[in-house]
Amino acid sequence: MVESTNRYAALIEWVFFRNYVEGASQVPWERSELEDGAKELGMALPKNLGDVVYSVRYRTSLPDTVNAKAPEGQHWIIRGTGRSRYEFAAVSAAARVLPRTDLIVTKVPDATPEIIRSSALGDEQALLALVRYNRLIDIFLGVAAYSLQNHLRTTAPGIGQVEVDEVYVAVDRYGTQYVLPVQAKGGKDELGVTQAEQDIAVCAAKFPELTPRPIAAQFMSDDVIALFELTVQDAEMVVVREQHYKLVPSSEITTQDRAIYGRMSQD
Repeated sequence: MVESTNRYAALIEWVFFRNYVEGASQVPWERSELEDGAKELGMALPKNLGDVVYSVRYRTSLPDTVNAKAPEGQHWIIRGTGRSRYEFAAVSAAARVLPRTDLIVTKVPDATPEIIRSSALGDEQALLALVRYNRLIDIFLGVAAYSLQNHLRTTAPGIGQVEVDEVYVAVDRYGTQYVLPVQAKGGKDELGVTQAEQDIAVCAAKFPELTPRPIAAQFMSDDVIALFELTVQDAEMVVVREQHYKLVPSSEITTQDRAIYGRMSQD
């Protein structure tokens, strides 16, 4: 049954087929089963079992043998269902949020302090800092947004332990107040819809009086930043809007650029 040469993929494959029942659309399992899989497969147990799940969620694909068992027209994602508990769930929507390649890139005057650029630790931290110092959330949503907390570690009912990269609160022109959970991905990591599902659950539990609007940020090539607003429709995560931004010196924003943006704002 185990065909993958990748250790993480082999463990996930073993756990899936240990619990899979033919025709199932949900396959529950527990993190401790990874230990059982390592013993039976005769491989060293990864030091960080959480990274096994993270890798399959945001970096690599599920093994072909697992994908082949998804119901027709669907594919598997991994959802948290409690403390160290998960399930393979069959969904129709995309498992990951990928930036479009045909969107206009909006140039924004770079307001990032030089000391921040020179001191950022890792792609994810750098991305969060660029979004924060350049008010990209405000620009993207047309609200006044304020960073409330970085790396909120908490638990969500029915999901278990989760971490939100950054939480903003915001208000719009009508006085409506929002909570904006932001997930950021840099490097080779990709945005997973399960993170947005977790963020909505956290907002409902921790900020019930505020309207949740999950946001995702992704580094693209040429220092372009993709921002997404996500929501749940028909029990699946979908993209509400997507915009691409590039931070540049003001001198690089041309008259033609300004004319284009002016036309866009009138649409």
